[in-house]
Amino acid sequence: MTEKKILLATDGSKPALMATKKAIEEAKVMDAVVHALTIEEKAPMTLLEKKQENIAEERYLEIKSRGSEVAKEYGDREGVEVVEKKVESGPVVAAILEYAEEIDPDLIVVGNSGRSGWEKVRLGSVAEGIVKKADHPVLVTRVKNDDYLKDILEIAREMPLPPIEELEEIIDIDLEELEIKKQLGLAFGTLLAFLLPFFGLAAVVSWAPDIAATNIIGYEMNVALFWILLIFPIGWVTAILFNQYAKKYDKAKET
Repeated sequence: MTEKKILLATDGSKPALMATKKAIEEAKVMDAVVHALTIEEKAPMTLLEKKQENIAEERYLEIKSRGSEVAKEYGDREGVEVVEKKVESGPVVAAILEYAEEIDPDLIVVGNSGRSGWEKVRLGSVAEGIVKKADHPVLVTRVKNDDYLKDILEIAREMPLPPIEELEEIIDIDLEELEIKKQLGLAFGTLLAFLLPFFGLAAVVSWAPDIAATNIIGYEMNVALFWILLIFPIGWVTAILFNQYAKKYDKAKET
C-alpha cells in the first residue's frame, strides 16, 4: 500500500501554525505522514508589519521557534509521524514546488498570510503562488482565534531559543532595515521639498501666463524669472524645515 503524504509549508508564523494544526488533523483522517518544510529565510518583516500587533506576535513566534520543529513536536503529541525538511533561503514558492515534485504528496497545506492591498502586491502571496502553480491538491488555511490555536501556540512558545549569534543577526538585520527606511523617507521628503517650488512655477506659467510675464516693480525681471531665482533657496529652507520636523518626530516616538 502506497504511503500517503501531506506536504506542510511552515515558517513558524501564526498562519503557518494554523496550517500545521490542519495538516495534522488531515493526516489523522488520511493516515498520512506529514512532511514539514521550512525555508530558512533571513529577510525581516517590513516596518509596517512590525507595528501591527498580530504581526508582532508572528515575528515573536518565528524567532522563538522553527516551523518544522513545532510541527514535529505537535505531531508527536497527536500521534502523527512528521518528517522535517529544511531548505536554505531562496524563492519560497519555487522551493515548496520543487519539494512537492520530489515527494509527490497527496495534499499540500499552506497558511494564508492575510496580507491585503499594497502589502500583498509588493510582497506577493506564497499561498496564491502555490495554488496557481502546484500539480497537487492545495489546502489554504486562514488563521482562527487563539483559542483554536492554544495548544500549538503553547508548543511554539516553549521551543528553545535559537543560538545567540542567530538572534543577533536577526536584530542587526532589523535595525539595518529600519535605518534604511528612515534614510529613504528623509531622502524622499527632501526631494519633494525641492520639487514643490518647481511645481508652483509650472502652475503659474501654465495657468496664469500673464502673471508670470509681469515685470516686478523696480526690477528688470518678470515674475517667472524671479521665481526661478528663488527656487533653490526656497527648496533649501523647506528641506531644512522638513529635516527638523523629522528629527523631532523621531524623538517623540522614542519617548
